[in-house]
Amino acid sequence: MHDPHYFDPLTGARHALDEARWCSDARTPLMISPLPGISPDDIDRRERSLWRYRAALPGAVTRPVSMGEGGTPMVERAWGWLRPHFKLEWFNPTCSFKDRGAAVMLSWLRQIGIGAIAEDSSGNGGAAIAAYGAAAGMGVTIFAPAYTSSAKVAQIRAFGANVQLVQGPRENAETAAIEAAARIFYASHNWQPFFLQGTKSIAYEMWEDFGFQAPDNVVIPAGAGSNVLGCAIGFAELLAAGQIKRLPRLFVAQPLNCSPLDASFQA
Repeated sequence: MHDPHYFDPLTGARHALDEARWCSDARTPLMISPLPGISPDDIDRRERSLWRYRAALPGAVTRPVSMGEGGTPMVERAWGWLRPHFKLEWFNPTCSFKDRGAAVMLSWLRQIGIGAIAEDSSGNGGAAIAAYGAAAGMGVTIFAPAYTSSAKVAQIRAFGANVQLVQGPRENAETAAIEAAARIFYASHNWQPFFLQGTKSIAYEMWEDFGFQAPDNVVIPAGAGSNVLGCAIGFAELLAAGQIKRLPRLFVAQPLNCSPLDASFQA
């Protein structure tokens, strides 16, 4: 029997999923307990979105917030003497894989009674949260660095979100959002664990795309790494379910001008 719950990897503390939480009592990240995965028979083939894998979620979502996210094309193309497959995530509604996490996270938060949310972002995460917050009927406030591109700010505002520009480095926007968490729920794509329950759907899609097998290798561009973590979680569940024989190797790529994970690894 599986009892899905939030848990603190540092202390082992457990919390119920219907608690309005984004972190532990000590302000450290939470995860969702390991899940058993699903089989092809569990796929809802009536859906053409990530919700076809809803059986893999830790709790039943009765009324999903969805705009058709997921189900993105897989295209094989020549790359030198190789022929890799490319997962075209810009086919998501706001042109980003973060729509996956936003859809699942906000569906769950709305279901447990959250009506207004805050997020900090300088780009795609803010756009996804703003769009899906609007679709969910939630009030949305996005804290963004003052240097955020005007086009991205315009996109976020177009979805009806209140954008608060924060002077200084990127971390200042996060600090402002966390301070606001005393009055509005902090629905962070870097903190709230249900976001990764959405991004893990890309692993399930690749598994289905490849005839219910895992690819050998997956190369993933990363900022903070929510797509990487989602893939790791999804493939781990498929392994636990006996649906794949081994985990694919995950390779993380970062642009030189924004490479905190690489810099940490090199140090």
